[in-house]
Amino acid sequence: MTTQADYLEQLTPDNAAVLFIDNQTTLTLGVQSIDLTVLKANIEGLARLARMFGLPVVLTTTGGGADGPSGGLLKGITDAFPEVDIVNRTGILNAMDDPRFAAAVEATARRKIILSGITTDFCLVYPALSLIAAGYHVFVAVDASGSWTSAINDAALQRLIQAGATPTNVQSIFGELQNTATNRDAEAAKSRMSEIMEWLDTYTPAPSLIGENFAARQA
Repeated sequence: MTTQADYLEQLTPDNAAVLFIDNQTTLTLGVQSIDLTVLKANIEGLARLARMFGLPVVLTTTGGGADGPSGGLLKGITDAFPEVDIVNRTGILNAMDDPRFAAAVEATARRKIILSGITTDFCLVYPALSLIAAGYHVFVAVDASGSWTSAINDAALQRLIQAGATPTNVQSIFGELQNTATNRDAEAAKSRMSEIMEWLDTYTPAPSLIGENFAARQA
């Protein structure tokens, strides 16, 4: 099981992986707990963040994927990870009950698992509970997930928190990864500054003035 020391350990580019669970085009249309435009931007932002820091990802869909009624994964995910195979599930609601998905998670060799899923109360909560039971430290990206109503979403998050999951958001995940990456190799972190500033300017509440000032200083 996850110890207190494990639980308090920060996210790093070496200990974290991201699972995108059923972030599908048609499913997303039913989400009302968060603005859809914001939700899609946050999911794409998390995908690009994972790519930027070299985090392994596992992708899955339900209902037959792109050929089924729930649609394919959002384009922002597949654009970021075109080389990653998608585990298409049919009839298995808990992704961790699919041997292919469970094997892909294990293959990441990471114990800090960041989850983004649609919906929080259905396709995300079940594998999250299974991961916690298996000793993983689960982080739920609350602004890159959603449910049919805010009340439903809140109830699912409360259940997950009671089970030991950590609620977080995309901007906070970035800050934690960037901080630990800088502590490990400051020069490598500095070399990513242009990419980081573009990401901050695009996917977080950071005002565009930050990006403009950075560009001006680099000119």
